[in-house]
Amino acid sequence: MFVTSDQALEIARAEIRQTEIQRDPTFAPWSDASLGQPVIVKDVFKNPSYWIVPVLIQERVAGFVRVLGTGKVAGIGTFYGDPKQIRACPTTVTGIDAVEANCLAKERVHHEQGEIASDPVFVHDGPPGREAWLIEVFKQGRPYRWIFVTPAFVYERQAGEPLDEALE
Repeated sequence: MFVTSDQALEIARAEIRQTEIQRDPTFAPWSDASLGQPVIVKDVFKNPSYWIVPVLIQERVAGFVRVLGTGKVAGIGTFYGDPKQIRACPTTVTGIDAVEANCLAKERVHHEQGEIASDPVFVHDGPPGREAWLIEVFKQGRPYRWIFVTPAFVYERQAGEPLDEALE
């Protein structure tokens, strides 16, 4: 059974309490943090894979907790190297939103050649943690290409070709 958004939130909250107990200075700012709405992360075939729960400080996403569908915590991390640099953190746990992802992918969709783009879906491309927005490009009604958009770059490959997670 796949955990719900509310369950992922509670699991993340418990993980943060555990992290605070360890008194790691990297996570010191998290004592004043709140948790945002969990975001579902799907695999490239659009099946639910895990939740990413944002850790909010000063209206910024300072970090995250990855909660697998089984309820196990897969990872916890920050979007800062220095706890004094919270203001430089993103405003969304996905780095960019779906609208921005669509804009960044737009020039790679060739409408004049009959290509049609899907709405962006937040996925992991390969192992958990390699997150990107996926825009599926259709040609003649069939999946043709996958365009992946991250905050740092855009890349693409033929639709239906997953990365080999064992090689990652």
